[in-house]
Amino acid sequence: MKKSLLVKIGIGAAAVVALVFVGLVALIAFFPKDVAVREIERQVEASTERKLDIAGDFSFSIWPALGFSAGDVTLSQPAGFEGEPFLKADRVVFAVALMPLFSGDIQVRKLYLDAPQLNLIGRADGSGNWEFPTAEPKPGEEQQELKALRLEDVRVTDGRLIFQGAEGAPLVAEDIDASLSLDSLDEPAKANGSLRYLNQPLRFEAVIGAPRAVLTQEKTPLTVSVDNDLVNLDFDGEADTTTGNLSGTAEAQGDSVRRLLAWLGSPLPPGDGFERYSGRAHFLRDAQAMRLTRGTFALDEITATGDLTILTASNGRMTINGALASPRVDVNPYLPPPPQAPASAEAGDAAAVNVETAWANDPIDLSGLRAMDANLNISIGELLFQKMKFQNARLALRLNGGVADARLTQIQLYGGAGTARLVADARQSATRIAAELDVNNIQAEPLLTDAIGFDRIQGRGRLVASVVGQGSSQAALMRTLRGNAAFNFNNGAYKGVNLAQIGRQVQALREGNMLAASSAGAGAETDFSAFTSSFTIADGVAVTQDIQMLSPYIRLSGGGLINIGEQSLDMRLVPRAVGSGAGQGGSSSVDGYGVPFRARGPWSRISFAPDLEDAMRSLVQEQARRALERSDLGDLGILFGLGRTPAATETPTDAPIAEAPAGDVPPTAPSDGTTPPDTPAPTPTPQEEKSDEQRALEALGGLFKQRGN
Repeated sequence: MKKSLLVKIGIGAAAVVALVFVGLVALIAFFPKDVAVREIERQVEASTERKLDIAGDFSFSIWPALGFSAGDVTLSQPAGFEGEPFLKADRVVFAVALMPLFSGDIQVRKLYLDAPQLNLIGRADGSGNWEFPTAEPKPGEEQQELKALRLEDVRVTDGRLIFQGAEGAPLVAEDIDASLSLDSLDEPAKANGSLRYLNQPLRFEAVIGAPRAVLTQEKTPLTVSVDNDLVNLDFDGEADTTTGNLSGTAEAQGDSVRRLLAWLGSPLPPGDGFERYSGRAHFLRDAQAMRLTRGTFALDEITATGDLTILTASNGRMTINGALASPRVDVNPYLPPPPQAPASAEAGDAAAVNVETAWANDPIDLSGLRAMDANLNISIGELLFQKMKFQNARLALRLNGGVADARLTQIQLYGGAGTARLVADARQSATRIAAELDVNNIQAEPLLTDAIGFDRIQGRGRLVASVVGQGSSQAALMRTLRGNAAFNFNNGAYKGVNLAQIGRQVQALREGNMLAASSAGAGAETDFSAFTSSFTIADGVAVTQDIQMLSPYIRLSGGGLINIGEQSLDMRLVPRAVGSGAGQGGSSSVDGYGVPFRARGPWSRISFAPDLEDAMRSLVQEQARRALERSDLGDLGILFGLGRTPAATETPTDAPIAEAPAGDVPPTAPSDGTTPPDTPAPTPTPQEEKSDEQRALEALGGLFKQRGN
């Protein structure tokens, strides 16, 4: 009896289970799906204040997981935002474990988003369409918290993300494939995937250390890694889920800044440099700025340490402030190629410059200065600009709207020190450059050799300059320079000509002799105790009229021009032999005989040649002046030896004597006043010394003979 009852109960229970199962199957098969769709749409709209539209096919399941599959799904923008829907997807699949729901445990078995497109819109005030309303608890009601969450299989396939800021073009990420896994709210959540941004693939990984903190709006550990062929970026720190602030260590590196900037839409002009880069610093991001502190940075061969602050305005314009220190900066890789020596230059002649191609004609493109603003203080142990070398430089760099203002508030170079300033204005197609320099106690030869390839001057002194130019190439800039400059060098030498030898030739000329020693050449040089000049510069040509060189027994004055644009010079210099040994501190206005000469040609091959026409003119004028000062007769008579006849008691030591042509004998006047026949001229005794005027005019006669031969 009992056994029969148990059998009947078992059969009845089985029938009930079968009936329930059949009912569930029938419910799933015959349940009006449009009712389910409308209810889902109503619940989503009530909780998100956005309209959900499921236009495609729809299906749902109860066992073994509660879920649904919907096609052609769109979620509208919130009130006040227009444009494309906030979210649209070809298909959404969602399934959760049924039984854990009764204990408040959500286990998402599946969440698939197939070809989703997410449209994010940000406003100038910082608000965005990604903000969702949160339900506030009713009075006396506790805030409900999610007890447990598990994500087993969450995937995005072929997604697209569009972000439109307050200004500028939208940012678009495409081909997004990503997955997310989470075992519990108290264990790290892991995400990884790939996407395409600006036609470049990008891989990413992220780990959220405390997922529950995201729900409770607290801080959570966060690590992010992003890399592709252009950049490797790593962040290890924490995120404040309430403010969105980030704090931690950031590190970036890559093979080419050029390729990176071109990818980001700010290409650099063609050239060398701006390749491998790296940086590591403590990173802090808040609503106002990104701050990099205790950083180490590297670009090509340049390394630096310091702090940077990056500000981004509402219009997207970036400003960088901070302070950096670098042991060595070589800017040559970022400049046009330096001038090359001509094929005719001797081996090892570093100063030889090819005038035809010395200044580059390649376009200067400084448009990158318009990309951002900056306010940087930079300390540099050694700065290399072309061949110039600066030590212990303190640079204040300001970038503002395409104008770069670099002030070297402290600089040491070539044994001296001073200040300098360089301003580059890239607001127009033709770049405008202004430069100022004031340095003292510098060594002239290495400075001028490295700066402009001019290696003729040795010594120490001061150099000041203020110039400005404008052009689309280096050559155009040099041909438009204007401004002024001056130098004052002491205790040195001018190489290539021996002015003291020229002075001795002048002295020998006064005495009627001619020295054969060469005064110009590779080994010739002129020692000086002071060498000064000032220049006015216009259209790339520096003009001077006050060249002065003081040296024992020689004074030099002159003027001329230095054609900076063509790298040549044309100078007229007048060395004067004097009877004073005073050098530095001596008078530059001295009475002496000078032979003008011309220094001209390209800087690499300056030639020196006496200006004989000017030399003879000067000598004649000098002798005529002296003769007039010492005679009461006419100038022509004095010049040709027809001066005052001395008395019988006078010794005619001061009478000028004109040299007669060879073979002719000047007549002598007898005491009776008659004209005697031609007789040989008396030979002067040793006591009858010739005056300066006599010797000079004799030498002058010799010069005329030489010119006639």
